[in-house]
Amino acid sequence: MTQESVPMGRRAEAAAEPAAAGARTAPIPLKATHPTSTMITWGAVGLGYSLIAGSFARLTVPAEIATLLPGAAMVWYALRPTTAHFPPPAPLTRRTTMAWAAVGVAFGVWELYAAARGSTHAHPTLSILMRPLIDPPPARAAGYVVWLLTGVWMVRR
Repeated sequence: MTQESVPMGRRAEAAAEPAAAGARTAPIPLKATHPTSTMITWGAVGLGYSLIAGSFARLTVPAEIATLLPGAAMVWYALRPTTAHFPPPAPLTRRTTMAWAAVGVAFGVWELYAAARGSTHAHPTLSILMRPLIDPPPARAAGYVVWLLTGVWMVRR
């Protein structure tokens, strides 16, 4: 028997414990399922919304509203008591937390310095660096798709 064939972790522990009668079970993250009509409908709505929102000019009131509306809907969905959530991940170690904190602080210092200096070519902000990638409307629409999918994933956590 090899190490890969031995079931380990939360999924194996959850499978070993019988579920209580009538208790809802948490969905398994990234489980391949057949798409239902509801999934297809919401996918089409999200894609259409992304195409429309991607056509708005950057940093305008319509673009801000197009970002705010689904964000508010996701917050409402996350706060509903009937929303199924994935089981929580294992807590981060101190070493991992410190590494990500260092990356976050370095990014924050870079952005503040670039903003204070006026975002020169030598020290640009992230928005200046990303402008060529997100200027075309199809790229912004793809960004909205990624943003919506990430939001749904985070809400389910």
